Amino acid sequence: MDLYLFGAGASAAEGAPATRDLFPMAYRALGPRFDPQVEEVWEFLGAVFQRPVTGPDTFRYLPALDEVISLVDWSLHVDQGLGPDYDPPRLYRIRQALEHLVCSVLERARGRQRPDDGPHARFARALASRAPDSYALVSLNYDTLLDDALRAAGLTPDYALDPGKSGGPLLLKLHGSLNWVHCPACDQIAVLREPVAHQLTRAAGLACGRCGSRRLAGVVISPTWLKRYSPGRLTRVFEQALEAVRRARRIVIIGYSLPPADVAVHHLLRRGLLTRAHPEPPAVEVITRSPSEQLLDRFRRLFGPGVAFDCTGFRGQT
Repeated sequence: MDLYLFGAGASAAEGAPATRDLFPMAYRALGPRFDPQVEEVWEFLGAVFQRPVTGPDTFRYLPALDEVISLVDWSLHVDQGLGPDYDPPRLYRIRQALEHLVCSVLERARGRQRPDDGPHARFARALASRAPDSYALVSLNYDTLLDDALRAAGLTPDYALDPGKSGGPLLLKLHGSLNWVHCPACDQIAVLREPVAHQLTRAAGLACGRCGSRRLAGVVISPTWLKRYSPGRLTRVFEQALEAVRRARRIVIIGYSLPPADVAVHHLLRRGLLTRAHPEPPAVEVITRSPSEQLLDRFRRLFGPGVAFDCTGFRGQT
């Protein structure tokens, strides 16, 4: 089995923003008063970092999105506020607003992507002639670039959310997806054809197909150093990803730098490699663009000196 692991660099090849660019891109795409939640994020950044947000250039002097979410998460973890205006209850609302901003800007970015002739489309067409059980796809991206490309190639992805539904290629989205909705009342995760996570903080007119509840939430694990892998049904997704690592004879890492903060992904890979179904280690290939020597060295430390590198970026190669 071949295992393909997709990171943000794969989506960046089609115009999706990197984490470090999300704030300035959000300001350009959404503006200062897109909706009350986005406006509250700009107000929060100005108050906490004592630098009013007046335009995209402001973010050159502010922390990146993952640092800001991590700061909020830590404050909530220790039940402490940030200054006189942001006690834990208000920080919880800011946390929701930050997630809403991420989903909104990623939805806006869809308009610049190439669903028919981009790298994901070429990748999916190359897989279409192969048996679905000869490969597995693991994605850390929320966007639906890979999902849409697979469907356009005649493949129906199996997200491992429902054990009764299978047959298509495994697409294991460890950090959730913009087109997933979770019902806390009955713990159902539904997969929709279009992204809706950016709408769920407003009256989106959606109801759970199982119990009818309208209190639905997106399934997006935000970029933070304190990731919370919930709801519980994502456990099955992780279990399937672990099994894919165990069975893989070839692991292809696409646009992902394996940052130290992604402890859960490190743990999954290392655990799978230590409990493999095959005695020999898998071949590991890394597809990246213009990597630093530090990045190359990190992969060699994690997987050994035999790692093969393709430094031309993701073009749809399998």
